[in-house]
Amino acid sequence: MWVIKVTSLQDKQPIYINIDMIGHFYEVEAEINNVGRVVKAKHTVIGTTTHNNGGFKVTESIEEIAKRLINAGNGLANIIKD
Repeated sequence: MWVIKVTSLQDKQPIYINIDMIGHFYEVEAEINNVGRVVKAKHTVIGTTTHNNGGFKVTESIEEIAKRLINAGNGLANIIKD
């Protein structure tokens, strides 16, 4: 089993996701209210094939997640560095 480490948008804690269970991922633009204040930061949603709960909201961009998935294919995903 290969996992990637991503960061939760809500509490900035690490989340480890089995790459075989990723069903989709997409980026969500920042929400800005009518006075110019950011209501919700730009983030990425990673959906899994095993749950229909809307997915995990993470701080990493699509490009960062794609790099981690490519590294997982090369056997590098199990090396976790903080």
